[in-house]
Amino acid sequence: MAGLIPQAFIDELLERSDIVEVIQRRVSLKKAGREFAACCPFHGEKTPSFYVSPQKQFYHCFGCGAHGTAISFLMEYENLSFPEAVEQLAEQAGLEVPREAGGDDKREAHAPLYEALNAAADYYVQQLRQTPKAVEYLKNRGIDGTTARDYQIGWAPPSGLLEALKPRFTPQQLVDAGLAARRDDGGIRERFRGRIMFPIRDRRGRITGFGGRLIEDGEPKYLNSPESEVFHKGQTIYGLFEARKAGTRLDDIVVVEGYMDVVGLARAGFRRAVACMGTALTRAHLDSLFRQVSRITLCFDGDAAGRRAAWRSLAEALPAIQGLREVRVLFLPEGDDPDSLVRRDGLAGWEERLAGALPLSETLVRLLREEHPTDTAEGRTRFAHAAMKLVATTRDPLFRDQLVERIAEETHLSHERLEQVLSEQPPEPARATASGSGGDLPANPTASRAPGGESPPALWGALLARVLQHPELDWSQPEIRQLVELPGVAAATLRELLAALDENPERHTAGLLERFREERHFQRLMALAHQALDDGEVAVTRQTALDCARQLLRQHYRSRIRELTRPGTELGTEQRAELARLTEQLQRFDRPQ
Repeated sequence: MAGLIPQAFIDELLERSDIVEVIQRRVSLKKAGREFAACCPFHGEKTPSFYVSPQKQFYHCFGCGAHGTAISFLMEYENLSFPEAVEQLAEQAGLEVPREAGGDDKREAHAPLYEALNAAADYYVQQLRQTPKAVEYLKNRGIDGTTARDYQIGWAPPSGLLEALKPRFTPQQLVDAGLAARRDDGGIRERFRGRIMFPIRDRRGRITGFGGRLIEDGEPKYLNSPESEVFHKGQTIYGLFEARKAGTRLDDIVVVEGYMDVVGLARAGFRRAVACMGTALTRAHLDSLFRQVSRITLCFDGDAAGRRAAWRSLAEALPAIQGLREVRVLFLPEGDDPDSLVRRDGLAGWEERLAGALPLSETLVRLLREEHPTDTAEGRTRFAHAAMKLVATTRDPLFRDQLVERIAEETHLSHERLEQVLSEQPPEPARATASGSGGDLPANPTASRAPGGESPPALWGALLARVLQHPELDWSQPEIRQLVELPGVAAATLRELLAALDENPERHTAGLLERFREERHFQRLMALAHQALDDGEVAVTRQTALDCARQLLRQHYRSRIRELTRPGTELGTEQRAELARLTEQLQRFDRPQ
């Protein structure tokens, strides 16, 4: 299994595999026009919102947002790693997976870290069995042996881990894995000491880090692994792998604060709880969760800190609502947490409390009303202005209309007046996800068309979406080819897409996407691949892409001209020639077409 899987083999495998056949073996599909439809296998639903495109070799769920290629489907549906999914797909196609040497393979480079983390987890489990006070603490918190086994809970003694792992791993590998920290003298010390240990897994089930809780007085009470090559706190969701393992089809997910809440609820029979590692909920967290379910409930403490956390999460959740996605909010009684509530009230009491969670829209109104009481004209005005700033961040037009209608009721203002205020709000700036900045690729592509004057990320998104979704079209226009010479991630992505199509014009969307699976912006390209375009005719698709290319070139020329003509800048012969060339090109673009 060692070594890289050649990209050429991935291309051939996808050409010889039919995504409809792959999914049909696991999900009952029915013909729906040029596509196939089914109830989504990744979240509970009664009417089909899961569509498979034979032309694009791509699937997409309009309910939970799950999407991808045949390889992605196998990874998500059967909890496989990328190599395992390729192996399975190759076996179905009657192919043998070749391997090639790849010293720069990230999976190979990270293998010692995963191995060290797994070894540490085994060591911590062994230590728990030998530490009565740690076992007693878990029993007092209602955690039984079965739950401790399912979540691989362990105990980090004051010392001993480094000695146990020393024969197999170098000091630097233990530091890189987050299991040890450097001392001032250059030596290493154990990071986790005297703590109950909770392994944190990624969606493939690999341990990427740990959370540790003190059982005696001290600070900090909770300690997480540091950021590493395999552990990214802003993207990691504790308990998600276990929730998926407990049930292939999750109807909903409940986000709680900490590991003990997740484990305590699991002990009571509630296996749909996850936690965000003690960090604020991020857009990356929401995107990961919405790939699994269409309904998320967020739990917050009922105190002032809980209200502040709710505000932060609300700001992240509003732009994520689209289609059948739903977010609900549950404020807990002050002094209680999910673990204490389920122990006191039982599973039925917890489920009843969840059923009373508020929709996100109503939570927005209630939180705004607390800050801006609506019993005066001044209060209603402040309420409306604050609300419109938040509504401006939403992406779904139907959800936005509903919010405006609700705010109109609360403020006694007309829908039309609020729409006018909304139109005056500045657009939300392009935001990077936690997986990296992505250069000039849009973090949240939404507009099917990007007219003149749009930002470069929006223009790049509109252009790349059309190339990805329509690889059969001719993309040899000079303006589009010129874009590949520009700097940035988007230009490099376009360069690789065009090169792949030059090599094989018959490539489909899935084949293009799989070339970027190891890139940090892969999920954004996946989003572009299923973004609604509403172009209608092929000629409109091609013309819109061409308009985007011209606008991007125009913006680039203007930016470079400003640099060259900045006061005090002395130009050499080459710079003067470049300025003349750019000015001529810009003038050509500015002429009526």
